[in-house]
Amino acid sequence: MEFGIETSQKLTPRRSADVLAVAVRATTHDGVKPLSEQTVLDLGRLSESGAAASQTTHLMVLDRPGEINAHVLGYAHVEHDPRAEFATYELVVHPEHRRRGVGAELIVHVLATWPGARGWAHGNLDGARGLAASRGLRVVRDLWQMALALKGDSDLPEVALPQGFAVRSFEMGRDEEEWLRVNAATFAGHGEQGRIVRSDLNDRMSQPWFDPHGFLLIEDVSDPDQPRLAAFHWTKVEPAEPGSSRSTAGEVYVVGVDPAYQGRGLGSVTTLLGLRHLQACGLAEATLYVDGDNAAAVSTYRRLGFEQTHVDVMYAP
Repeated sequence: MEFGIETSQKLTPRRSADVLAVAVRATTHDGVKPLSEQTVLDLGRLSESGAAASQTTHLMVLDRPGEINAHVLGYAHVEHDPRAEFATYELVVHPEHRRRGVGAELIVHVLATWPGARGWAHGNLDGARGLAASRGLRVVRDLWQMALALKGDSDLPEVALPQGFAVRSFEMGRDEEEWLRVNAATFAGHGEQGRIVRSDLNDRMSQPWFDPHGFLLIEDVSDPDQPRLAAFHWTKVEPAEPGSSRSTAGEVYVVGVDPAYQGRGLGSVTTLLGLRHLQACGLAEATLYVDGDNAAAVSTYRRLGFEQTHVDVMYAP
């Protein structure tokens, strides 16, 4: 089958919708989402408004390049933020058009344009491993998903906040800027989470899964007139992925402690507060993502009963 590749800094709403449809087909087929949350949010924004990010390039493999009715066979989303050490990309190939060179065409084009670019393989499925091996790529980072049963009799440790601290739910219209400040300070060395800005936060708050009651803020209230955000646990609950045999789970979406308050045991307390919230929601399971080489965090989560369920990996030349 003949095909061609198109490169664009800006997708039309129709094309972004076509790409999202391919991602849904791949998720249903594989049981794993091929594109990250941020990429899907970006594409959804394109579908609604036609806006585009100047630091993003879209690559599409089409069966009839240049024709308005051409079908999308594969897609790559490349982020090339000049502040980042290297470009990153994700790609998806329509399940009915795999093993025909579509994925290889995308990777060849990406690496020819951005030598050293690193690509995520969500779930690291057999096809992704084979494609990486054929291009001489190696794993340079692994991101674990871990899970914990949250049945009614789960043995979660008792939790109590240290004296001088209190917990409350996030309030829209009040807490955005302070949360962004603490998040940026907490994840200053983290390539993705640390770069979240107000528009990214607004995107997430507009999603059907967003629940401010599950967005827990721990404040230093030693001065009641000037409480200060010290830590947070943002939980997330959304339906199980299409094609997955797993039931709806709660997610430890983001846990953060302001560097000014680290070393006081707030990390463990904040994590447990969120887990108890998810348990009170009647969910059977909690999940989270953590870098596989973060030994301290992995050890902490294992002590709570979390076990690895699958892994996303990043490939580089």
